[in-house]
Amino acid sequence: MVPAPRLPLGFRPRGPRSPDAPTAHDERPEVSSYYDCFIAGDHESAKHIIANALNSQGFLVEVQPDGNWYARRGNMSTTMLVGAFAGDNFQITFGVQFFVDAAGRLVARLDKNTAVGFFKGGVWGLSKIDNAFTQTAGAVYTALLSAGVLTNTAEG
Repeated sequence: MVPAPRLPLGFRPRGPRSPDAPTAHDERPEVSSYYDCFIAGDHESAKHIIANALNSQGFLVEVQPDGNWYARRGNMSTTMLVGAFAGDNFQITFGVQFFVDAAGRLVARLDKNTAVGFFKGGVWGLSKIDNAFTQTAGAVYTALLSAGVLTNTAEG
């Protein structure tokens, strides 16, 4: 039996809160440094779904010569000048790596680089990156699940 895909750790879909939902003062789970999506079907179609999910979160996708992506949002100058206080202009960059598993499924890995976030905005910068990573992984998860191509997930 194939395990069902799991939501990213810490992801909470937007919508009405349940009475027992954690509040902002509750302890947050540690956010993963990568989130893998195992995808059935056409690889190029899946990449378009992922790109649209990243765009919906405000990221621009840059395709690298090796076929992997950088997803960026925000402004580096503003971030370097005022750090975590840059608000929506705080620059965040995630890597997206693609590879094929033994079963021939496309694996898309959303990867964050916490070291860069610390230098951009200290602890507050890391928190901004963690929040953005959780929401972005959730958007990718939701888009792939809605398209019926997500077969499994892993994180670490």
